[in-house]
Amino acid sequence: MPEGATLAVSRLRVASVGLSVAALALFAMGMLLSWSRMAVLIVPVVLGVVALVLAIRARGSAAARPGRAIAFLMSALAMIAPALAIGAVLLAPALAPSAVYTITVDSPEPVDVVIREGADSTSAAWDSGDTITLDSNATVIGIAAHTSTPTTVISCEIRRHGKILAAEERAGSVNCSFVEGEE
Repeated sequence: MPEGATLAVSRLRVASVGLSVAALALFAMGMLLSWSRMAVLIVPVVLGVVALVLAIRARGSAAARPGRAIAFLMSALAMIAPALAIGAVLLAPALAPSAVYTITVDSPEPVDVVIREGADSTSAAWDSGDTITLDSNATVIGIAAHTSTPTTVISCEIRRHGKILAAEERAGSVNCSFVEGEE
């Protein structure tokens, strides 16, 4: 291949690798600056596609630098890394280890309770000493209980692996909650 053609192929490969590096840098910057998922995903993938097109156009000369494999690998990485990272972020809560929480409410009369598990909540009527066990990976666990008689003393307790995480006792209504990381 003539020297001019090799130089042109080298420039295409340098442009391909440069776009790939720019895509990965934008992706990293977007993750660090908490850009929207779409902005973090679209821009690097588009740059990765353009880098791949340039790498394909520059596949001719083996003597050109950087090598063909580097140009293809970098462009593929620029396209795949954002999707893998965002997929990992979305799947992390589902794959997080769960813990067993025991929530107990004691009251001499029935109480109305609201159990919070992350963003979800459940309402129920409980009798004295009722207990619920949650196997959860939520970062917020809580219970709010109240009676129809404002002078009735209610106590609540949240335990994990036998350790008391939150406990409260008051007349009329009580609220126990645990936030992961505030132990």
